[in-house]
Amino acid sequence: MAEALLQPAAFDRFADDYDAGFAHSIPGRWLRHAVWRQVGAHLRPGMRALDLGCGTGEDALWLAHAGAQVTAADGSPAMLRVTADKAARLGMADRVAIRQVDLNAPGDLGGPYDLVLSNFGALNCAMELTPLVQALRRAVAPGGVVAVVVMGRFCAWETLWHGARFSRTAVRRWSGRSSARIGDATIPIRYWTPGDIARAFTPAFEALSVHPVGVFLPPSDFFASLVRHPRRLTRLMRWEMRVGDRAALAGLADHHLTLLRHV
Repeated sequence: MAEALLQPAAFDRFADDYDAGFAHSIPGRWLRHAVWRQVGAHLRPGMRALDLGCGTGEDALWLAHAGAQVTAADGSPAMLRVTADKAARLGMADRVAIRQVDLNAPGDLGGPYDLVLSNFGALNCAMELTPLVQALRRAVAPGGVVAVVVMGRFCAWETLWHGARFSRTAVRRWSGRSSARIGDATIPIRYWTPGDIARAFTPAFEALSVHPVGVFLPPSDFFASLVRHPRRLTRLMRWEMRVGDRAALAGLADHHLTLLRHV
């Protein structure tokens, strides 16, 4: 259990700066809204929702603003603190409950939930999906929808950019396993294909649709340089919008979204 808890705690030191580097950047906002457009079709006022791997709470607050009663779950106490502070400032503390959850030992997630959203790679920190799927099977109401956004096993942007520079980063995802330096800690990372997600959630959940997230827009490492070229950024966002429903491109994107229903 100590090793399991080390991984989420490694993200504590980034809680105060995460929004500036990703969530509040122009490309980061655009990509998040692209996910929301797909998930929003399944969102209704009065729903009970779970934001799994909530980070700084951007998705939890969106769900609450839409009228859902939200449980914001994360392994990092500092991320949960930021989420709670945001909810209080926006007058939504009564609609956003905080819950510490280790994705590698999820245990009881509460519920029943009508909608679960796990956005932007939280599940890449889960070394195996089976324990989490079993927990979701117990936590999600029949007919409830789960939306999972993870980093894929092949990112065209990353491979082309780093491959042209003969960097090993170009192929780091291909085996499905890698590691990332988070402050002073090195944590293991899993990269999931859309097929991995569908197989892991079967038979308790059926896949409804798959969407690429970040085919033309690059990984967040490139955001700072990209925003200095607004015309280029605008062009990439327009191209990105055109391919949001092209499931075949999900295998090339930085992230991909899978929507599933509890059967």
